[in-house]
Amino acid sequence: MLSFPKSRMLLGLGKRLKFPVPTRSFASSNEPDVDLSQSEVRHAASLSGKQGTEQLSESIRPWAERLDDLNQGARLPRSVQALYLRPLRRKAQYGLPVCDLQLRSYSVRNVEFFADFAIRAAYYLKLPVSGPVPLPRIVERWTFPRSNFVHKKSQENFERITLRRLIQIKDGNPQTVQTWLAFLRKHSFYGVGLKANVWEHESLDVAKTMDDAMPEIEQSLEPHLSQFGQRKDRGGDQSILDILESERFTQNKARNRVQFKGLIQHRRSSSYSTKTSSATHQTIFSGIQPTGVPHLGNYLGALREWVQLQNGATEGTKLLFSVVDLHALTVPQDAPRLRNWRKEMFAILLAVGLDPARSAIFYQSDVPAHTELFWILSTVASMGYLSRMTQWKSKLQLPENTNLEDSAARSKLRLGLFSYPVLQAADILVHRATHVPIGEDQRQHLEFSRNTANSFNHLYGSIFPLPEALISPAKRVMSFKEPTLKMSKSHPDERSRILLSDTPEDIHRKIKGALTDSEPQLKYDPDNRPGVSNLIEILAHFEGKSCEEVVSEFQNSSLGALKGHVASKVANHLQPIREKYFALIENKTGYLEDVANQGSQAARSNAESTMKQVKEALVIY
Repeated sequence: MLSFPKSRMLLGLGKRLKFPVPTRSFASSNEPDVDLSQSEVRHAASLSGKQGTEQLSESIRPWAERLDDLNQGARLPRSVQALYLRPLRRKAQYGLPVCDLQLRSYSVRNVEFFADFAIRAAYYLKLPVSGPVPLPRIVERWTFPRSNFVHKKSQENFERITLRRLIQIKDGNPQTVQTWLAFLRKHSFYGVGLKANVWEHESLDVAKTMDDAMPEIEQSLEPHLSQFGQRKDRGGDQSILDILESERFTQNKARNRVQFKGLIQHRRSSSYSTKTSSATHQTIFSGIQPTGVPHLGNYLGALREWVQLQNGATEGTKLLFSVVDLHALTVPQDAPRLRNWRKEMFAILLAVGLDPARSAIFYQSDVPAHTELFWILSTVASMGYLSRMTQWKSKLQLPENTNLEDSAARSKLRLGLFSYPVLQAADILVHRATHVPIGEDQRQHLEFSRNTANSFNHLYGSIFPLPEALISPAKRVMSFKEPTLKMSKSHPDERSRILLSDTPEDIHRKIKGALTDSEPQLKYDPDNRPGVSNLIEILAHFEGKSCEEVVSEFQNSSLGALKGHVASKVANHLQPIREKYFALIENKTGYLEDVANQGSQAARSNAESTMKQVKEALVIY
């Protein structure tokens, strides 16, 4: 017999499913706990043993079929419906997020309906999807007065709650994700806002691809960068004000007055404007060691750039160029020879075109503020940064990975050579230089100067500007005997370099004896044909052309014709410099000393104003 609680449970189930449940009791000790009709119960009671049990299991039919037999329109429970009617989903293989879609609405029904719609659309597009995840609600409250007298009874309070749901796509194809988003935008539901964040993922080998493409990019850019800003066939650069005041911008004066008036006023008061801006307060500083008469690489890489900067500078720009004789003391020097080298270098600076009336040309040792600031900056300079510099390693012929823990390095290293970058930073910062023309190999030293200036400014206030590099376009002038090495005075063969004091005969002899190759056709290829490429670059620098233009011009000429043309071009260009240099050297009236004293006086005045601010910041003045 069924117990009372069992009968009560069956009655409750029958009431919920809306069909009668029999309460008739029947005897059975091992009956399964199932709901059966009267005929099924009588049939099951007549069965016994194993055969009866098998027939009983076969006779049980699903609920849907039995409900149809009884003609009852009963619905399944909500939990069952939620299980069988929920959207289908695809499983993500890697779980890599591709898109986050956020739905927002004031209505729960709207946001849930559209979230269901979005998930079903993702399934049919074969996109693995997760969600919707309820995000924190956004509650906005405000009060609105209903009368002129503001008190509690005349206020009306409002509240708006924004509901949010997050749906995330994983491992999806980007184009398919965009199709899914476009479909949702097309069939957007009223009262539901969409906000999507889409990520693009690249392969892990993208860096290797960039490295492989870098040589090709450098080869295509090198001819243009080598002559950047020096093309003679290009017009002068226009300033911002010239562009804004041109015919294109003045056709509609009323509109331009509205659009550009504020911009022009801002330009006139900003750090990039005309005569009253910081452009008039630019300070350009650079220096060169006294190693005697410089060679062609020094001229193209530094000296010629100084002259061009001087000739193109605005009226308020300060120009200071120094013979840094203190830097020459980092290696042992013969005193008479160093004194002669100082004079030769100073004469060359005047011979190449530097004007004492426009630029301050001086010896570094004549301005004590350089060494004074050097000591002050050494108190904030980083030892770790100095140990990573390459200058002292190359001077001592040590590997680049050498550090201060190496006993061999410590035995050779001297403090002056190790602290060389600090003195170089003092040279730049004592004049508060804003721009420094340097070669590519000096970029690390300028970065150290910027780092040191930043450290000092952080501790004592904004005193020094952070100098910017002016990289020379003539990056490489190679040796004539070893074209894979840069032109240098340290090379044992004097035919490997051209000095600015060489005669035209010497120049022709050295260039005609330059090491090249046996290929008849001219081609600019620094990696495979360095000797020929070096001659092409030298000619391109002197004529203001690109390397491709030089190759095209001499396409049908022999290598000997190219060498002869390069030698004539170099000799003709250096002839006035050579003549003026020897005239200055042979001048016995003390002209060089007078120019040096004049430049030193201007440099001392400029440096002392900087040191006054530095000492005030250090509270020692």
